[in-house]
Amino acid sequence: MRRLIVLIMTVLVFGVCGFAQLEPKPIEVPKTELFLGYAYEHADTSGSSRVVTSTDLTGINLNGFSFEFAHYLRNSNLGFMVDVSRISNSKVDSTGIKYVSTSYLAGPSYRFHTVGFFIANVHALAGVDHAEFTVPESNPTTLDFKNTDFAAAVGAGVDGNLSRHVGIRVAQVDYVYSNHYNSNQGSFRYTGGVVLRF
Repeated sequence: MRRLIVLIMTVLVFGVCGFAQLEPKPIEVPKTELFLGYAYEHADTSGSSRVVTSTDLTGINLNGFSFEFAHYLRNSNLGFMVDVSRISNSKVDSTGIKYVSTSYLAGPSYRFHTVGFFIANVHALAGVDHAEFTVPESNPTTLDFKNTDFAAAVGAGVDGNLSRHVGIRVAQVDYVYSNHYNSNQGSFRYTGGVVLRF
């Protein structure tokens, strides 16, 4: 029995060593991709005290989702990306203030590697961001403070390829600039999720 176990273990070890010597086949990644996943942002809300006088919010944590469409040129790693995200916090302080931010951004993107397990990309996007504070005063009456203004995002992402058409966005980190309530705001956003390519 002991000899049989040693023989099986020897065959397995040599099999693994032999498999490790094989050259991995590259995955050719299609040029069009869709992304849907989780989004977290530590948002700068400077200037909020100008509209919400009872609070002095300078930064809050927001959770939500992000959707991206990207297409890369046929013989190039250069392409464009469209990004839509919605993030919110239902209670940013003890008074029950709700904050929702929805952004619509687009711009150029560059993908560094189109074969292999990992793919990295960088992008620079611009568009608009819609921010809304909802302040409860007396149930069911509420006060809404809405503002839509310019926004921009610069960032990079890393995807792990599970197959030719499916990948996992391990991390995408963006610096997001916006201007709401006459104040410049700088926020950091993380997204991760599933990438479909075709």
